[in-house]
Amino acid sequence: MQPGKAGYTLRSHGSNTAGVWRVQSSIRRVGIPRALSHHTRGALWDAYFSALGIQTVLSPKTSRAIIDEGCRLAVDETCLSVKVALGHVAWLSERCDAVLVPRYVSVGRGERECSKFWGICDIVRNSVPGVELLTYSVDAMHRTHARTTERGELYRLARRLGASRPKAAYAVARALSAHRRERAERVGTNPARTATGEHPRVLVVGHAYNLYDDAIGQPIVRELERQGCDVVDSESVDHRLAARLAHKASPSLYWTNSRQLLGSVEYWRDHVDGIVFLVTFPCGPDSLVTELAVRRMKDVPVVTLIVDEHSGETGLQTRLESFADILRMRREGRAPGCGAAVA
Repeated sequence: MQPGKAGYTLRSHGSNTAGVWRVQSSIRRVGIPRALSHHTRGALWDAYFSALGIQTVLSPKTSRAIIDEGCRLAVDETCLSVKVALGHVAWLSERCDAVLVPRYVSVGRGERECSKFWGICDIVRNSVPGVELLTYSVDAMHRTHARTTERGELYRLARRLGASRPKAAYAVARALSAHRRERAERVGTNPARTATGEHPRVLVVGHAYNLYDDAIGQPIVRELERQGCDVVDSESVDHRLAARLAHKASPSLYWTNSRQLLGSVEYWRDHVDGIVFLVTFPCGPDSLVTELAVRRMKDVPVVTLIVDEHSGETGLQTRLESFADILRMRREGRAPGCGAAVA
């Protein structure tokens, strides 16, 4: 048994993180790192904890200080996205009773999350000194210890936090409803695929936790918009549609996140002027998906931006300025057909 900082208790059951923590109801402030799953489940967690009457503390937008702290805590080979997550958890560790770090293995039949989502609880627990974790494990395909669903895990977590059965069920229903609305709004905000405008349209391909991070993906989006481009992103495609399109292109593609990237390219490739691939170093699957997608395209300018903790906005700005110039010249008929360009 391990005493928590706020007087509650955490109890571990071996290595199985499905229902691993028995948490008493004294948790009143839960920290939510603005990283990884937050960018797809932020609305879900807000509605969930609000319904339970538990205050949430959201870490600030990713800054240089947060990245540096994450790099200090992580081993060198860790991907940038996990380093950022560690920095956010470290920021929260002294500002709340426990930090929410869920484990996602599989959220549905045929789904397989990236391995960093499988191990993020253990990575955080062994990298951030003294942090107290609030966690649950979603593994719909029973690939690890037990078959679990997000609905069931959220309900069990609410009960461990002291909620009655009706209150726990209400919180779960509100959370899942908020999640569906957020996803529908994200897909619905993009223009029609066949619509044409006066500005070059650019598809930015990357994972949600990179695309929407203020230090990784958002500088790229802002610079493209500053250059007069209309930007759509790979999260604009419905997940089920993206999975079907990706399966046609590559039936053996393993990771769910990789299917979203490839499926979005298949969906948009004939309806954009150019594509930007956002890859965080040293992500192996993204490198393979990028190469696979580029080989399936013809006459579409492409730029691949590999970002790590040493990347600066000045270098990105120079590359994106040149890329935007190429797109405008092609629209004006002043440039020959372009193949793939990597920067």
